[in-house]
Amino acid sequence: MPPRWDLLIRGGTLIDPAQGLSARRDVALQGGRVAAVAETLASADAGEVVDAAGALVTPGLIDLHAHVYDGALPIGMHADRAALVNGVTTVVDAGSAGWMTFAGLRDYVIPTYRTRVYAFLHISATGLATVRVVPELGDIRFAQVEEAVRVIGENRDLILGVKVRIAHGGTGKGDQANAREALRRARQAADQARVGLMVHVSDTPIPLPEIFEHLRPGDIATHIFNGNAERILGPDGRVRPEVRAAAERGVVLDVGHASVHCDVKVAERALAEGLRPTTLSTDLHKPPPGRIVYHLRGLMSKFLALGLGLEEVVASVTSRPAAALGKSAELGSLAPGMAGDAVVLDLEEGQFAYIDGAGNTVRASRRFRARHVIRDGRRVATPAPEADHV
Repeated sequence: MPPRWDLLIRGGTLIDPAQGLSARRDVALQGGRVAAVAETLASADAGEVVDAAGALVTPGLIDLHAHVYDGALPIGMHADRAALVNGVTTVVDAGSAGWMTFAGLRDYVIPTYRTRVYAFLHISATGLATVRVVPELGDIRFAQVEEAVRVIGENRDLILGVKVRIAHGGTGKGDQANAREALRRARQAADQARVGLMVHVSDTPIPLPEIFEHLRPGDIATHIFNGNAERILGPDGRVRPEVRAAAERGVVLDVGHASVHCDVKVAERALAEGLRPTTLSTDLHKPPPGRIVYHLRGLMSKFLALGLGLEEVVASVTSRPAAALGKSAELGSLAPGMAGDAVVLDLEEGQFAYIDGAGNTVRASRRFRARHVIRDGRRVATPAPEADHV
């Protein structure tokens, strides 16, 4: 008789915030889906058994902000080599491509990955192809609403939203008029295409409260803990009321770390005032010399040390990003019938350090390591690297 299940994850503590579950459970996968979850399942019924004894089992991690246009973009990373081996089974490419360049990502890059990839389409026609040379929206003619809407409509299986960088480096140094028009056009494109909007809010040339006025429930503000002049903290050093109001109406507050976009002093103040990030994400990219980009498990370790609870950390990289993407029916949980993506994580004890672009260091006594990664019901053979960063 053939085995009942393709793979059995056995002996671990399942942390599944979508189900409100944190307990010893076995998880069986069959045909790329979760087939069964129970306190004990028979090993003899499985074609392969994955040992999770003493470890945590979570749904496959979701990185809501990454750049995986490898080979064609100067900052693009290889999704499988940088994300999947670290437990990230789903990545969202956050604006690497615009309408002129998306076909290359779709036809020649994404099909080579085992990692599941979705995308937010940049409102700039070129995406981030010029990012190391000139601002991609320095000339507002590159923001073409009609073409962006057309390409989104033709690729709804992959494109889930519109991305815009409201930053000096994206819209032109000090060019407030350009920044406002870029934001207006991005909002217009998202509305016409009936998708969400992701806005880069680090180093913005226009007031942060003005940006939040454009954000609706389900939209994403990424880089929320940046330490630039227009940060989430007001002149009094406290969280701006506009930011609290946005969080209360359902705007997703995304970390988008990248070291230069996360000042731990801002994060600590926000956490002390009860403002929590909705999602943790890496802004995974090929960094210039001197910049550290952490893997998602590294950020999970950092924010665990900053005081987020274990279940909250897991939710911020599983159920919450799945909800932000409108994919809660298939991703972000290991309930029966869901996608067969999982990660077995060891929570190691030791002395670890996580730095940011402002020179701050977070000391941690625990960190996450990926012991096993399962994608589409199959174990990923490549072991995770030792380092917490790219």
